[in-house]
Amino acid sequence: MERGTCHALVGENGAGKSTLMKVISGIIKRDSGTIKINGKAEEVTGLRHAEELGIAFVPQELSFVSQFTVAENIFLGEEPARAKGALIDWKHLFERAETLLEELHINIPARVTARELSVSDQQMMVIARILSKNAEIIIMDEPTARLGHSEIDSLMDYIRLLKSQGKTIIYISHRLEEIFWVCDNVTVLRDGSTIDTVPVNSVDNDRLIHMMVNRDVNVTAQEKHKTNIGDVVFSVDHLCKKGLLDDVSFSVRRGEILGLFGLVGAGRSEAIRAVLGVDKYDQADIRLNGKTVKFKNIGQALDMGIALVPEERRQQGILPTLSIRENITVGHLREFTRTGLIDKKKESGYAAKAAESLGVACRSIAQHVGDLSGGNQQKVVIAKYIDRDIQVFILDEPTRGIDVGAKDQIYKIIDDLAQRGMAIIVISSEIPELQLMCDRVCVMAGGRISAELSREEFLASDTVLKHAIGV
Repeated sequence: MERGTCHALVGENGAGKSTLMKVISGIIKRDSGTIKINGKAEEVTGLRHAEELGIAFVPQELSFVSQFTVAENIFLGEEPARAKGALIDWKHLFERAETLLEELHINIPARVTARELSVSDQQMMVIARILSKNAEIIIMDEPTARLGHSEIDSLMDYIRLLKSQGKTIIYISHRLEEIFWVCDNVTVLRDGSTIDTVPVNSVDNDRLIHMMVNRDVNVTAQEKHKTNIGDVVFSVDHLCKKGLLDDVSFSVRRGEILGLFGLVGAGRSEAIRAVLGVDKYDQADIRLNGKTVKFKNIGQALDMGIALVPEERRQQGILPTLSIRENITVGHLREFTRTGLIDKKKESGYAAKAAESLGVACRSIAQHVGDLSGGNQQKVVIAKYIDRDIQVFILDEPTRGIDVGAKDQIYKIIDDLAQRGMAIIVISSEIPELQLMCDRVCVMAGGRISAELSREEFLASDTVLKHAIGV
């Protein structure tokens, strides 16, 4: 990369973009290769060292203290102190911040708290903090994922200003139009490898998308088992949440596997969280077996026959210090309770049967779940619901962090659930995974459904990604 240029980094979810940037920023240690800054090889040992080398990282999830002022956030940890004592010199702090913001052409007030700012202004505050440390190489990871159109335009203008000042930008985005607006060169990653680096003006949308997803998907066409798909079990119509979800509608039938695909910030998980009562929404018509429902929380949804296997299984799906038996039965102990006491024999028999039916590899059901592999942990999460009266299974990134062999086992379990007549919704960021499993796919982009594709249509990876990008 040359000084004063903006270099785009593109690829599907899981292509390795964010991992590569974390290596460059010193967050993750590299195994091999060379990082050169101004022609000199450097071993970046951490974020602080990266800052000293002039590298700054603007993550998608902004990091700041919401109750602190803009000035405090910019100079956090480097506040000017009074000459006598360790107290902060507030007058000097605000004057420094106001001077810096003026020099950087960032029009936000220094004395308001961060939580009073718009998302766009919060982002500019983080950029000001970075530039206050004399960063020369600025990495931006999906910087427009949560911005509106006018805010995106403002950020594009500011990136052009940074380029004119000799700053070098590494720009990660799924929104290809932004790359053509502001970037000079683009590198395409696929499966952790560099496919090519080309000038932006030498490619178009179709060429970039083909480079990102170029794979033979015909083999998946024969892998999907045929199921008897019945009537609609669960439907969501006109789901809206200001700033996040815009008129989202989808339905799933008995015995059907419906895929939800989208890139970073598309709103897939947010839609499901809202529907199940985890987050609030502004409006929606939600129906289960044709009857209008509104869940107060995820427990109520489960009682009515909808089970969620969450994306973060270690934080939300399992209790790692408890046994397999306890994890499988913890949500419905009343079934094994007599006169206030748990019937251990009955509970153990139930858990052992559930674990065996899903092929959980373990010494015994007394083993701690935290000691199992990722794939077996996921099986335990599913086993919690396997013999309950579940009509709809929702699985969010069901194979994330699982090895290839275990993935095949999870796919078979999902297929078996559909064969048993359950309605399945699979949220995944991997196109091949959805092509392998699903009967139908809804593609999300910008908080709305951008396309509903039949199996024949979504077997073309280019088509799926075009809808996800919004081309």
